[in-house]
Amino acid sequence: MTRKISIGLLIVALAQFLVPLLPVLGLGETIGARAETGARPPELPPGVFFSIWSAVFVTYLVFALLAVLKPTYLEQHLGPPLMLAGLGNVIWMLSAQFLGWPVLDFVLLLPILAFAWMSARRLHLMGGFDGTWRRLNTALLTGLFSGWIAVAVSISVPATYRALAGLGPTDTVWVSLWLALLAAGGLAWFFASRISASVVFFLALAWGLTGVAANNWYLTGMHWLTAVTCLVGAFILWRRVRYGARPALR
Repeated sequence: MTRKISIGLLIVALAQFLVPLLPVLGLGETIGARAETGARPPELPPGVFFSIWSAVFVTYLVFALLAVLKPTYLEQHLGPPLMLAGLGNVIWMLSAQFLGWPVLDFVLLLPILAFAWMSARRLHLMGGFDGTWRRLNTALLTGLFSGWIAVAVSISVPATYRALAGLGPTDTVWVSLWLALLAAGGLAWFFASRISASVVFFLALAWGLTGVAANNWYLTGMHWLTAVTCLVGAFILWRRVRYGARPALR
């Protein structure tokens, strides 16, 4: 990893903290502001569930500081994909705050997913968590980032579908929910079977699905959608516990 990449990691880490503060200065809208004030779609977790980004940003900053101050093979190997994933995240946040186009936001999430999963894959090939605090921070970072971006992609699928079909947030609620749940299940299967054995990924995914269930129980009042979300989420976790994760090592 070159010095430029390590500096780039630190700049991106700081930008991820600063960009969400732009609306405080009157620049752009808070991410999700439209959804919070209008009719709620069935797949959108309440705002508190997005606080998981704080954990991603903090672990990312720690990783970046280590890459600048005391880099090892770990930072050298994972630095490039994490820098690109973080840069993509900054671009996505700017798009969501200033444009708010669902289709564009969905497209911008895909490279973030690819690079976050690439970092998780590289950590898996290096042996994953080895008992050191440095590896612990990296395992948390790659697992949380990979899991939560999978949630972001999953809940963006129905939003993109409605945008292309000209539907409102409360139209075809069952179709919207199933699109999100099937996307989440498919991504969880692919991650465990092809990318990494990270348990943290599934913790982040479960947090997101819990948010979807809470949204439909407390905010939309569609309790049957809550029940289906809980059943699908329980199945995803049961399958991970029952069959484990067997990503190919090569």
